[in-house]
Amino acid sequence: MMTQQTPTRRELSTEGRGTGVTEDAQPFEWSDVEQRLRTGGFRWFTSLRPDGEPHTRPVFAAWADGVLFTASKEGARKSRNLDGDGRCSVAFEEDGAHLVIEGVATRAVDEETLRRASAAFDDVYSWPTRVAGDELDADYGAPTSGGPPYRVYQITPTAVYAFPAGGQFLPARWTL
Repeated sequence: MMTQQTPTRRELSTEGRGTGVTEDAQPFEWSDVEQRLRTGGFRWFTSLRPDGEPHTRPVFAAWADGVLFTASKEGARKSRNLDGDGRCSVAFEEDGAHLVIEGVATRAVDEETLRRASAAFDDVYSWPTRVAGDELDADYGAPTSGGPPYRVYQITPTAVYAFPAGGQFLPARWTL
């Protein structure tokens, strides 16, 4: 298991940004972020093509032990992008918060990390997978995924942003 860093929060200015934050808005806490990261649903994942152009697709991304796990077919554009340049971002809306995670993805190949990823996918998405060498295998996958087995990428956040969808909290940035 990884040792988690304590994130440092900095509130973002609302001046001139049209955020409509209410007068009684409170700071958003890291525990609020983590609670939303542990939910299921699709995330918008952006990686960089070899020419630097963004590549954005909906993905499953499961939070566990301070990292996000995502799975991808070996020959998929996402895998090729991450193998060349691990910089990426993941964005989604959950329970009144727009969240953006910026980080660096590395391929998980050791059994312990793959088991953690498998458990995270099961916990978050009820998607049973199993370790098969340096990938995860499954009885099924998303129709557009190309089918199992899947490479697993571990995204270590460098910054996390939370923006209010309805003005109920102050926008913030955490660095890890």
